Amino acid sequence: MGLFDRFRKKRRHSPVPAPTAQMTRELIAFMRERDGVEAFVEPPTAVWPMSLCLVDGDGDSLRRPIGDEDQAQRLCVDHGVPLYDARMVGYPQRMKEYQRGVKQERISLDQMPPLDVFGEDDPPVS
Repeated sequence: MGLFDRFRKKRRHSPVPAPTAQMTRELIAFMRERDGVEAFVEPPTAVWPMSLCLVDGDGDSLRRPIGDEDQAQRLCVDHGVPLYDARMVGYPQRMKEYQRGVKQERISLDQMPPLDVFGEDDPPVS
């Protein structure tokens, strides 16, 4: 044990497990079942491992950990899906709009029909 070892921060393991065969099957199923799929490689961070984000033509997305860029490249070439680097090109606008629509599916007061408290047969009492 070194002199300063006790003051060093312990390395934390990633909260997301390494990619499994099941996660790879989910990525393949998404590519096969959807139209207009594009893939975006996301770099590893201190908290998350390298991942592959798939976005379909409607903007729905699926994100799963991936082993490395070579695995992502092979997976995309095998299924005819274009691969982009998320750091360079960002995410498509349709993905952002889809997420916004799913998360904020609210109705404003302007969209509500008028409230008929008394009904047509019961006039208000003066």
